[in-house]
Amino acid sequence: MPIVLKTQTLQTPPRGFVGITNIVQYSINEVIEELNLDYTKFEASVTVFCPHSTAAITLGENADHDVQDDFMLALDRAFPHAGDYKHDNSPAHMKTSVIGSSEALLVHQGQLMLGHMQAVYLVEFDGPRTRTIHIQISY
Repeated sequence: MPIVLKTQTLQTPPRGFVGITNIVQYSINEVIEELNLDYTKFEASVTVFCPHSTAAITLGENADHDVQDDFMLALDRAFPHAGDYKHDNSPAHMKTSVIGSSEALLVHQGQLMLGHMQAVYLVEFDGPRTRTIHIQISY
């Protein structure tokens, strides 16, 4: 099974959800076009990985942004910014560890397989920053 790795960078806000579905789909499209493959026959597995300890990768709802706000509120309650921490941004590290650094996704006929209201997000806990994401496509 061939494997291709694409790396993308993006600027993030101070905190919050950054939609990266289009970035991931663009990387898939690049592979299909670079290798002159047929979209209708392209089946793959994709891993999206964020190599940063204060930003995470997750799937979430893309229709109602209140869900994202509630998500951040719940994480802030679990890991409040103000606390008796030894390290300044320990809450950001903890949130990233809980959410995780990667997601495994499926591709069918050249398109990401996501639910009707699902999207891929980088969640920033300690920005603004320039973040890198690695997209590994196995087909």
